[in-house]
Amino acid sequence: MKKVFFLCFLFSSLLLHAGRPVLKLHKGNFKIVQFTDVHWSVGSKYEVKNDSTLLVMNAVLDAEKPDLVVFTGDVVVSKNALEGWERVLAPVELRKIPFAVTFGNHDTEADVPTTDVLAFIAKRPYNVTTNAGGGVEGVGNCVLPVRNEKEDATAWNLFLFDSHAYTNDSTLGYYDWIKKSQVDWFVAESNRSAAKNKRNVPALAFFHIPVPEYEYVRLQKNTVGNTSEKVCSPLLNSGLFFAFMQQQNVKATFVGHDHNNDFVGSLAGIELCYGRKTGFLSYGILEKGARVIEINENGEMSTHIRTLHGTE
Repeated sequence: MKKVFFLCFLFSSLLLHAGRPVLKLHKGNFKIVQFTDVHWSVGSKYEVKNDSTLLVMNAVLDAEKPDLVVFTGDVVVSKNALEGWERVLAPVELRKIPFAVTFGNHDTEADVPTTDVLAFIAKRPYNVTTNAGGGVEGVGNCVLPVRNEKEDATAWNLFLFDSHAYTNDSTLGYYDWIKKSQVDWFVAESNRSAAKNKRNVPALAFFHIPVPEYEYVRLQKNTVGNTSEKVCSPLLNSGLFFAFMQQQNVKATFVGHDHNNDFVGSLAGIELCYGRKTGFLSYGILEKGARVIEINENGEMSTHIRTLHGTE
């Protein structure tokens, strides 16, 4: 019986990963669009704002022509969630762009558990999101290698983390935190990639709820962008940023969650970045858009904001 179960599990895992798009540099470069806080709600009363969200998404994709789209949480937040996911993914899938998803706290409030949403996403032909096993807590933790053009070597690693939702103990604050098992997984994957590629492979990290270090960066005079909203991070610091510092591979982190922030600031040589809120539902005073991230074969990264009216 155990053997049959193992074979079924192995077969399902192969199906999950079979035929996934391969992420590769193109002429030495790779472009990512970060959509965050789409806050899609299904229902006729939301259609005007949903249509506005799609207008922005389509415009960003047409202007930037990315190699990958990353959704950093709070994507579909209502009943009939899978119907919402169909609509949100349509602009990306229509253009045959690979995409990845990391969940936010409001995704957990929809009528479909994030485990089932991930299973739904896993069947999409352009999805590259996977799910780390081995007891790593959360849904959708994964590392996405971006290959060099001419050889089977990794140019960049893209780490996606589930930042969870809310704490079960109010004395520990309101928002949950990235767990030790996730931090340990990041360290192990970074070391494995370094050993395989015989170098410390540069990396980016994507998650929804910012780590506490973002508030320090928000208050620094050299930070660029909108900083009007106090960072809503976990009360507890679980050491993820410190692990980034120790590994010396993560060049930048990208989050959402706080709709009126879109700043970029540096701490210990790592760029801490917000996306730009994409969706028209829920609060936010900034023009809707997306963050665009460009990386290259030399380990360099640049980023800007794209809206209907151009770049910022």
